[in-house]
This record gives sequence, structure tokens and C-alpha cells, in this order.
Amino acid sequence: MSRWHFWRSGDGAVSIYLVVSTAAMLLVTSLLIDIARIAAFQKQSELAAQSGIRSALSAYDGELYEQYGLFGAGGTDRGELFAQAVELNWNPDDKGFRLLRGRTESSHVNSYEVLGNHAVFTRQVLEETKYKAPIDFTIEIASKFVPMASSMKEASMSVEMLEQVRRLYDEREKRLQEVLSLQKQMAADMRNSIGALVQSAVGIASGYSMYVQWRMADAMRGANEEPQHTASIQTYRNHAYSTASLLAANCAAVLQSHREKQQKAEALLQEAERLNEEMHAIIQRLREEGAGDGFDRMNRQSLQDGSSGSHGAQGDLSAFGEAREAADKLVLKQAWFAAYRMELQEQTADMQKVNAAAAAFGQAVTASLGGYDSSGVLSETSRQLELAYHAYAAKYDQQGTVIQARQNELDARRSNDRERKSNEAAANSKLGQVRQLIQAMAAAPNQGANRETFREVQKRMEASLKFNEAAEAQLGEGGTSTDSSEKAGEETRKSMASISTIFSGMADLLEGIRDPLYINEYIIHRFTSFDPRLFGRISEGGGSQAAFTSALALENQEVEYILYGFHEPAANVAAAYGELFSIRLAIRTMEGFIASRALGHPLLVLSAAVLYGIENSIADMATISQKGTVELSKYAPAELSYLDYLRLFLILHGGGSKRTARMIAVIEHNTDLTLTSVSTGLTGELTSSVNLWFLPGLMRSFALTGLLGGKVKNNRYEATHTIGWSYG
Repeated sequence: MSRWHFWRSGDGAVSIYLVVSTAAMLLVTSLLIDIARIAAFQKQSELAAQSGIRSALSAYDGELYEQYGLFGAGGTDRGELFAQAVELNWNPDDKGFRLLRGRTESSHVNSYEVLGNHAVFTRQVLEETKYKAPIDFTIEIASKFVPMASSMKEASMSVEMLEQVRRLYDEREKRLQEVLSLQKQMAADMRNSIGALVQSAVGIASGYSMYVQWRMADAMRGANEEPQHTASIQTYRNHAYSTASLLAANCAAVLQSHREKQQKAEALLQEAERLNEEMHAIIQRLREEGAGDGFDRMNRQSLQDGSSGSHGAQGDLSAFGEAREAADKLVLKQAWFAAYRMELQEQTADMQKVNAAAAAFGQAVTASLGGYDSSGVLSETSRQLELAYHAYAAKYDQQGTVIQARQNELDARRSNDRERKSNEAAANSKLGQVRQLIQAMAAAPNQGANRETFREVQKRMEASLKFNEAAEAQLGEGGTSTDSSEKAGEETRKSMASISTIFSGMADLLEGIRDPLYINEYIIHRFTSFDPRLFGRISEGGGSQAAFTSALALENQEVEYILYGFHEPAANVAAAYGELFSIRLAIRTMEGFIASRALGHPLLVLSAAVLYGIENSIADMATISQKGTVELSKYAPAELSYLDYLRLFLILHGGGSKRTARMIAVIEHNTDLTLTSVSTGLTGELTSSVNLWFLPGLMRSFALTGLLGGKVKNNRYEATHTIGWSYG
């Protein structure tokens, strides 16, 4: 009984319960303390990794930043910097009690972004230029063009319409000239084949009475008398028969020729009518479409300097409208072609009348010489033949009323053609001089060393494209060149199209599409451009030409190379010169329309405006070769530099992977770096541990469930953190 009494006794029960509950509380408290220390350690490790990756990124390539404003990892070993920064987080200077005694188990740094990636490169360029662009494009460039928006729109519409109409007009007039020539040939065939025979026929009719008298005299001779007129009678008969026969044959041949030439003439007339209808369609279409909306969008801008879309030649805009309205007068009515077609048919019909009269005369000759006295019939048929012939000749011969009227009408339409053709010939000649100069630039000699540099840059560009998986079939883009086969009018039309694209691009920039602007400004201010004063040296020869040739090294024309992408040393500079001339031609042609408005005839106005544009553009190129700048227009008196025009050409040609690849290639050439190996983003991986104070076995069980986000190893909690960071 005594032993069971012990267990049933109440003495000391509270103490045992207290011990048990206290042990449980200590267990839970220990567990919570280590969990709290692990949580604090996790945060400290994360902060250590962040500090380490920032320290690793602090080592950037100074030359790359100073020259191009780009950040790329360089200098001190990035893994070492990461490890040092992390270590400083574990070992602060104070030596007191430390709740956490973390240590680094392992660490390393990897790259996850490189500057050679086009997206990364472009992002850095945008960030660099967005805050550091040295000029405001809106004020410096666009505001100078806004006052010209209306005038350039009108000029572009006029050149586009009149140049297309001019080509069709010349073709139409060529066809109509051929129709008239066929009419003249028909009349000439008539005159040459029948004219003399008609006169012979008239003579035969007038000599018939003598023929009758000869026959009567011989018939009334005496029995012993010989015929006195046998030879004369036979001669007359032979002459009459042969004339009638030849007249009939020639008339039939001429009539057949008329029909063949009529068919040719009608086919040419139909072609002329088609060209005429095409002229009308083009005039109507271009009136409805107008010019590019870039002009209108620029015209609506209100800029910071107070400029607005009011053009500089407000009172003179009517000159463009007058020229386009006058284009309607160049179009012939459909009724005109119908009347001409009827005229061709009437000419053949009139020839048929002559043929019929000749046939009637031949029958009268046969009857008259066959023994019947048909002097009246013969005389009448010869008279009808003569009347039919002269009626035809009066209308269609050299001075015929129909032919003369057609010739006068043709001459009236072409009254200004001689002066127009003279203007066009002069414009083509002067344009040829510009082409020769551009060709001389492109063919500059002694470029062996420069060519090697361009080849090396080309390889870098191709490698960049390949890395970014953006290579295309043609690695060279090229710019606008002056095609030697094109005439001045077509060249002016292309110039107007180029400036329309430029206005659209500027409107985009002003309306908020800023990324292309920032990239273009980066190109302008971070790369070198050609000295425009050297343009004039190429035509001087001797030492001046040698100076031009020696200046074609890549380091003197980086902007031009990035813009056009030719890998021949002189090609990019020649392209820039040609494009600069093209833009000046568009602006000066606009002025030429206003200056030539009094000439009246639209095609004459066009030719005079183009000649004015070419002559003044050549003078502008001389000015920019001397001063480096040129006045935009007499209607917008603002000075633009060669560099400003390069800005416009960058807008004109747009961007893309190939331009970015060329920028990277030039940077790599100048810095001797390979941007595909230059890191801009790093990932740092830190594996660290902290000692556990209580119950490591129990914490290991918790770790196995994944609740702690790490693992327990040798009485230490271990975790891995990966942090990524980049320059932007």
C-alpha cells in the first residue's frame, strides 16, 4: 500500500508540471529564436548580395563612358569586388556582441546583359541623350522649317503633278505629230503619184476634139489619097489609154496606201487619247490626294520660339495653284479626238472620190476612143477628176486648210516648247556637272589604307548583326545618289519626295515620337562628321584634291558612315553631298515656281523653276563649301549648317539594326573593345551561412520540409541568394 501511496500523493505535483511546461516553453522559445535569427540572416544576406552587386558594377570602363557616355563593366575584377563588399557586411568594425555571425561560403558573378545587344545599347543611348542632349531639336531645326511647310507642300504637289503630266504630254504630242506626219505622207503620195496624171487627163479631154477632126479628115480623103493623121491619131490613142490605165492603177495604189496609213494614224491617235486620259486621271488623283501629311502636321505646330505654321511666302502660294490649274488646259477633250478620227476617215473618203473620178475618166476614154463621139462625157469626167483632185489638195496638201489647221493647232500648243526644251537642256547640262563632281568624289584615288579600316569596321558590323540575329541579304544600305540616267525634272521630283519624308519625320518628332530624335542626336554629338569645306577641293585639282582624298579616313566621317553604310572610303561623303544637293534643289525649286509664275504655260513654269533650282543649288553648294552653312531659303532666312542637314538625313533614312550595328562597329574600332563582351548587367550569387544556437537537429527537419528556404549543414543554416542589377 505504501508504494501506491507515493504515486497518489499530491506533494510536489505543481513542481513537476512547472518543469514540464517550462521545458516546453524553452523548446518553443529556442525554436523561435533560431527562426528569427534565420529570418534576420536572410535579410542581411540579401542586403549583402545587393551591396556586392552594386560594388561590382561600380567598376566601369572609364574611356567608354567619357567618349560615348556608355556604361560597361571594366577595371577591377568584378568577382573580387562582390566578395569584398559581402565580407564587409559580415565583419563590421564593432567588436561587441553579435546576434548573427554570418560568413560567406561561396560567391561568384555572372553577366546577363552585354552592351553589344542592340536593345541594351539603344536603351543606354536613350538614357544618355535624354538628359544630356546639347541642343533642343525643336527650336534649333524644326522651327526653321515650319514657316516653309505650306510653300513646300504646294511646290511638292506642283512638281509631282506637272512632272508626271509633262512626261505624258510629251508622249502624247509625239503621237499626234506622227499622226499629222502620216496625213502629210498620204497627201504627198497623192500629189506625187496622181498630180501629173490629172493634168494629162485634162489635156486628153481638151485634145479630144482634134482627135475627132483627125479621124474625120482621114475618113473623108480621096480614093487615091494616103491617110494624113494616122501617126497623130495613134499617138493620141496610146497616150489616152496609157494615161487612163496608169491613173487608175496609181489611184488604186494611193487609196490602198491611204487605208493603211489611216489605220496606223488611228492607232497612234488612240494611243494619244489614252495618254491624254492618263494625264486627266493623274491631275484629278493628285488634286484629291495632295502632298504628304507631314507638311500639314508641321504647319499645325506651335513651337517654343513662337514659330508657327504660317509660311514665309503667303502671298505667293497662288503661283503653285495657278500652275496646277493651268495643267487642265493641257488635257484635250474627248470630242477633239473624235473629230480628228473623223478627219482621218474623211481624208481617205476624199481619196476614194478621186479614185472614183479616175475610174469614170478611164471608162470615158475607152468609150470615146472606141468609135463613139463622147466628147461631152470625156470632158465632164476629166473636169470631175480635176475637181476631186483639187478639192483633196486644197484640204490636205502642204498648204491645205485641214493640214494647215492641224499644224497651226499643234504649233500653238507647242508655242513654249522651244523655250521649255532649252530650259530642260540647260538644267540637264548643269545637273550633269553635279553628277561628274559626285563621281569624282566617289572615285578619289589612293584609298588603300582607308579601305582597310572600312573593311575592319565592316567585319565588326557583320559580327554585331549576327550576334543580334538581324543580318540581312544586303549588308550595305547606302543613301541617295544621283542617277546619271535621270533627267533634271525626275531628279527634282525625287528631291521633293525626300523633303516630304523629312517633314513627316520632323512632325513625328514634334508630336512626341522622341526616341529616333535622341538616337540621331547621339550620333551627331558623339561621332565625327566630314568637314564640308573640303567639298570644294575636289574640283580644284592638284594639292586641294589631295587634301580631300587624305580627309576620307573613317575618323573624319563617322556620322556619314553610320548614316549611309558604304564600305568604300569616299562613297559615304559623296552620298552626303548628293543628298545635300537634292534637298537644296527641292527648296530652290519651290522658290523657282514663285519666280517663274509670270511665264504662264505650266510646263514652261516647271522647266524654269527646275533650272532656277539647279542653278541656285549649285551656288548653295559652293557657299556651304566656303562657310559650312547656307541660308535655308529667301522665304525662311535662317542659317543651317552641314551638321544640321545630316540631322535631316538621319530622319530621312530612319534607324534599324544595321545603323545600330554600324554605331557599335565604330565604337569598337575606336576603343578596341568588343561590346558583345562588355557587361552592362550582372548577377551575383552568394551562398552564406549562420550558426544555429539551439536544436540544430530539429531545424534540420524543418529545413527538409522547405519551410526555411535553405538547409542546415554542420550546425549551421546555409542559404543562397541571387541578385541581378544593371546600368540601366
